Amino acid sequence: MGEISTTEDAGGPQRRGWKQDPDAVRRNIVQVARGVFARQGLSGARVEEIAASTRTSKRMIYYYFGDKEGLYRAVLEDAYGRMRGDEAALDLRAVHPVAALRQLAEFTFEHHRRDPDFVRLVMIENIHEGAHMSSSDSMTGQNSSVILLLEDIYQRGCEAGLFRSGLTALELHWHISALSIFNIANRATFSRIFGDALFTERGQRMLSRHVGDMILGLVMKPGLSSETDPQRPKEEARMINPDIFRFLDVWDAKWATLAPEADAAARRTHFESIARDMRLPTPPEVETDDEHWIDSSGGPVRVRVFRHAAGGTQPALIYMHGGGWMQGSPETHWDITARLAAWTRCTVISVDYALAPEHPFPAAYEQVLSVAKWAHAEAEALRIDPARIAIGGDSAGGNLAAAVALTCRDESVPLSAQLLIYPACDFDQSRPSYAENAEGPLLKVAGMKATHALYSPDEAQLSRDPRLAPLVAESHANLPPTYIAVAQNDPLRDSGLAYAEALEAAGVEVELDRGEGLIHGYLRAMEYCEDSEAKLRAMATWLQQAQG
Repeated sequence: MGEISTTEDAGGPQRRGWKQDPDAVRRNIVQVARGVFARQGLSGARVEEIAASTRTSKRMIYYYFGDKEGLYRAVLEDAYGRMRGDEAALDLRAVHPVAALRQLAEFTFEHHRRDPDFVRLVMIENIHEGAHMSSSDSMTGQNSSVILLLEDIYQRGCEAGLFRSGLTALELHWHISALSIFNIANRATFSRIFGDALFTERGQRMLSRHVGDMILGLVMKPGLSSETDPQRPKEEARMINPDIFRFLDVWDAKWATLAPEADAAARRTHFESIARDMRLPTPPEVETDDEHWIDSSGGPVRVRVFRHAAGGTQPALIYMHGGGWMQGSPETHWDITARLAAWTRCTVISVDYALAPEHPFPAAYEQVLSVAKWAHAEAEALRIDPARIAIGGDSAGGNLAAAVALTCRDESVPLSAQLLIYPACDFDQSRPSYAENAEGPLLKVAGMKATHALYSPDEAQLSRDPRLAPLVAESHANLPPTYIAVAQNDPLRDSGLAYAEALEAAGVEVELDRGEGLIHGYLRAMEYCEDSEAKLRAMATWLQQAQG
């Protein structure tokens, strides 16, 4: 492009407007130069080539940056500044230290794999012995932030009795960076020698998870895994009564620390932190370390396996967590799945399905269906009995379980039982339970339509597609024996009751628990409410009997 000077009109009004925004000019130059330096290095890059791809000229590049090395230094400052800014936006200082360290490690891996130019710039600066970084005061300040963040997370973990002493934030940063940079720096040679299976979307998401596992494995105290805490004292709660309200005091106080304007990603992180902080001890007879990644038309999906240590070929339960289709994971619902595995002596396959709004319907449904088919295909390797595979879930997870059970029936994928815990079986808010329990507790009606719209942007589907609303299926015949647990004080109560009626009318064997005195999500209150644990034990007893 032609040159822009301070004395000449070099292109009419548009160019005059451009020259009047020097910050925009500078950003444009840095953006273009970043790609050129990443491809060609400092020595191979030519200012003429950079100028030709910008909205300015070679002379203006020198005006802003002095010389090519000044421009290169500005590119490095911008790259590191952006990354450090993204780290700060994670806002991990109030997050449980185990969850915070995992998220920071996995964030770094994901950042580098999605921005390989950043890694290339780091490699180029290493060729130059870090000379340009050492001459930049801003980079020194920028990069100290990640060390301070890691120091905060590490110290909190040590104070909680989770992390071993003697490590430094600098060491942790080195390990995280080493794993994340290798993934990009050695991709070409690694894939040439060993194939590119690890560089598919599934492979990369799996490796990202492994990075978090390895960093946590490094810092956890001997005898503790990243999924177990030492015995913690119970939170003090105002003694409103000895049951569900004791839990609500603690739960509400923890959620109150989340900013009101928090987006879906921030809510997920906060939920993971709360669930991690409140997790009960895992039953010692349950093995929890096994994970698998399954391909599906909805994208790769991770499952965590909770297996009874008794060994042998076991019955299985495919379980979907709740969370409004927008949050939650196998880790947030650990207390439920670990106890079901312990009390039924079975293998529970907990599904980390895709979440809205980034992955709306049918992604999660397709992933769960693929997991059901995978469990049958891999039954021998998983050491489970293909004739005794059940499906279940709570809330949104109960919805997914019921929907997939219908498809499994139609596609001849056998299921031995259904366990549906306060499920959303349709989206009809005219039912009495919505009016009676509009303010919860725990689940409020006011935000439900917005949540449903994020899960299924096509609102009409909510009332006609059985993959979304299992209650609207043309037939409910030939479904497996079903346990439906509802809660008296739950907006979803009547949806679950209607599904129980529909199944019974179709000749399906149904066990119904009406959950007197309980609320949506009551299984989270097991530490505070004896009835909550008793309900889960009753579900486990029924499931064990149904599985034979």
